[in-house]
Amino acid sequence: MLEDGHAYIIDLEPGVVHAIYLVQDARRLTTRNGKPYLALTLKDNTGSINAKRWDCSDEETALAKVGSYVEIQGEVELFRNTPQIIIGAMRAPAEEDIDRNAFEQTVSFDPAQLLNEVREMLTGLPDEDLRQLAEAYLADEQYMARFEIGPAAQKMHHPYRFGLLEHVHSVMKLGERMCDHYPWLDRSMVLLGLFLHDSGKVIELVGEEAPGYSIEGELLGHITIGINLLDRKLQALPEIPHRKGVLLKHIILSHHGEQEWGSPKPPMTPEAQVVHTIEMLDAKINAFQREQTEQPETTDALGGLRWSKLLHRKILTNRPETTDAAEETAAS
Repeated sequence: MLEDGHAYIIDLEPGVVHAIYLVQDARRLTTRNGKPYLALTLKDNTGSINAKRWDCSDEETALAKVGSYVEIQGEVELFRNTPQIIIGAMRAPAEEDIDRNAFEQTVSFDPAQLLNEVREMLTGLPDEDLRQLAEAYLADEQYMARFEIGPAAQKMHHPYRFGLLEHVHSVMKLGERMCDHYPWLDRSMVLLGLFLHDSGKVIELVGEEAPGYSIEGELLGHITIGINLLDRKLQALPEIPHRKGVLLKHIILSHHGEQEWGSPKPPMTPEAQVVHTIEMLDAKINAFQREQTEQPETTDALGGLRWSKLLHRKILTNRPETTDAAEETAAS
């Protein structure tokens, strides 16, 4: 029984910890001596922390599934200036001990407003054929139910409830500005391409608090799933010119930009290039935003630096505290 309330990850300091957390990632690995251990990422709505359970049992491995809650007792220690938990004991928590408020993600936007704006952009597409195709997605209740609440990724960007909606709304608003700047672009193709680029994620990803992959997602991936969804919509709308369907499929296929990043084809049309550029920018800016409060590894008067697992580089994670005296010195 937990008596002192939830121990928020952002507040953890070296020492004893007894708390309940959500399993964001779980891997059973082996030490050099051949002994099994669990490498976990635990989270609440203030952040995440790495944890290890040495000499883990089969029962503990089965317990620590992505998306499940675990009650742990252990020690918080610093590893390369970053807190981690060494778990001494773990078990399934009693349902009444789980503080759901500690895991619900709050968002700074109104999902209903964002969804309405996405609908307005799609129903206002200049191209009649592409507008008809967009309306077929909007009328698909099963698709839209998942689109409204699903995450945009497991870890990299917008990995939370309403994340896909937030990402798609953001890139479509950027797409409008890009088309204003380059008026010769096919505006309808860009905006519908941005709406559909991650459409396969409504099936690829499951869960919101700790997003994971469905079996279909693991076997096919969201690009293939998105192409299949689009194919079914196009088959139901045979009046849409074949060329427009092919161009949209190319946008989905190429939106990661390079084969090494998961795209079977590089962008080969200006509209595909715009979609790739905008979606990559939005994904990385979201990753930067979420990492600003992470604990830096090195700090000086200019701020803190830490290695970002998401961005695969060192990033500046906080802004230094400035005093009037420091500002006067800098100004002089």
